[in-house]
Amino acid sequence: MIVVIPAHDEAETIAAALDSVQASARLADVRLRLLVVADACTDATADIARAAGAEVLEIDANNVGAARAAGFDHALTSPGDAADPPASADARQAAAGQWLATTDADSHVPLDWFAKQAEHRDRGADVVVGTVLLTPVPGADPVGLAWAADYAQKITGTRHSHIHGANLAFTARAYLAVQGFRSLADDEDVDLVARLRRSDAVLVTATDMPVMTSRRTTGRTPRGFAQTLGALNA
Repeated sequence: MIVVIPAHDEAETIAAALDSVQASARLADVRLRLLVVADACTDATADIARAAGAEVLEIDANNVGAARAAGFDHALTSPGDAADPPASADARQAAAGQWLATTDADSHVPLDWFAKQAEHRDRGADVVVGTVLLTPVPGADPVGLAWAADYAQKITGTRHSHIHGANLAFTARAYLAVQGFRSLADDEDVDLVARLRRSDAVLVTATDMPVMTSRRTTGRTPRGFAQTLGALNA
């Protein structure tokens, strides 16, 4: 199991995000390779991630699509231990049977995140597209209620039409078949899922593994989730 988390100046949130992924892996008893892509960070994100037990790849793209792409490319072409010799030229294809996932550095995955992914994969899914929840706040929450009402319009039973980089999982084979993430400043997740839909991959939208995500209204991407919340808060 490979999990890639892009991070740009996420020193305040990265430790909790990593802890949630590690806890889910322990519960599901999966062997986890957890990779944080510290992208153009000016804070202690990389150091905190290493201290938390994650592998860290540092880049200077300041581009979330490039960060996710770099993370998966690194994970699929190199061994987990940097002291080991480089992997062979056909390592990407050799790794095609692996299961991959990605989330965000300001999000918390549920304890059963990996277990639910495994259930969907065992039923034939090559791609699992999950949903998100907002971090709860005490007292009245008009923004949260407005967001939830709007969000529910794209959910029908156990299926939905949302796409979030904070909650995506797929086989390496399906990912490689569409050439992976593109270096887009935003909507890199939407772009990837659109190409996966056009491929022969079996895609499942799932409502049973929601990821808790940040309520911040100043985001790291031009048109990201934070901007959606900011519009509701205006």
